Formats: sequence, structure tokens, C-alpha cells
Amino acid sequence: MRWTHVNPLGRWLFSALLLIILAVLAALPAQALPEDRDLPITIDADEGTFRSRSGEASFQGNVYLRQGTLEVWADSLEIRRDPETGALQYLEARGQPARYQELPSVDGELIQVRGLRIEYLPAEDIIVTEGQGELEQANNRISAEFIRYHLLDETLEVRSRRSTQADQDAPQATWVIQPRELD
Repeated sequence: MRWTHVNPLGRWLFSALLLIILAVLAALPAQALPEDRDLPITIDADEGTFRSRSGEASFQGNVYLRQGTLEVWADSLEIRRDPETGALQYLEARGQPARYQELPSVDGELIQVRGLRIEYLPAEDIIVTEGQGELEQANNRISAEFIRYHLLDETLEVRSRRSTQADQDAPQATWVIQPRELD
């Protein structure tokens, strides 16, 4: 059978459907999360050192790290990778402030963390920030001197500068909790 006439509406519908499929496929890697750990780590920095036998690396100056949805901006960055698998085992970012963000699950909300020091322990799914710390997720926000967030069970340990320095004049920790989170 030979087509002699192509319906313009059919061509338009086919093109629209193809664009929608391509857009959905392009968005899939951005929803990664545990899969992020299987992606390569890209780091931009002014300078750095890497010790392949130990898997330790150090970067300084306008540091930017990306692995899937995980992104880190810092003045300096220390990482440790498993020398055999290349998996990220430890990350410590320092900055004025350092910033960290990650989408923890496909249906989860983006986590954004700021602080003078940010530590990430992927095996335990723990993020720690110290010094002018802020953590924001789904319009909920915490500001404190120390924040430890366990991603799997969504538990927090928070300490204010008032408690860490035993200074009654220092600020307390602040939580901004959206009403829908109280259900």
C-alpha cells in the first residue's frame, strides 16, 4: 500500500506526541535519586588534588560538584570515594556559605542546605551543617548553628548558637513549618 496524501492534522498530532515523549524521557534522569549514585561526579574548581589509591580529593576556589540531582557550591571541598567502586563515601564543603541541594526521591521535595560547613554521609543518608546553618524543604525552613538531617526517616537534630556556645544573648534556632506538614 502506498500513501499518496499525508493528512496535515495527523502529521501535527504525530509531531506533538513525539515532542511529549521526548520531553518525558529527557526529564527522567533529573528525577533520579538513588540512581544518582551511579552517575559520574563532575567537579569544577580553581585547583585540586586527587589521591587515587585512597580515593581522597581536595578542591579549592569556586568549587561546583554535580552528580545527578546532587549539587554542591563551596570555597573548598573534601571528598572521599571508594577506590574500587568510585562511590562517594564522604563530602565536606566549606564556604561563606557553602550550599548543597539534592532531590532525595522521585516524589520528594528538593532539599537545600546552606552553612559555613556542610558534611554529607551518603551511606547513612545524613547531612550536617554547622555555622549559620539553614535547611529548606517544601517551604519549611530551619535556621540554626547546627543541623543534622537524616534523609531516610526525616529526623532532625537542631542546636542554636545559644546552646552550642552557652551564650544567653546568642540567637535561638528558628523553625518555619508549613500548615500542611502538621497533618
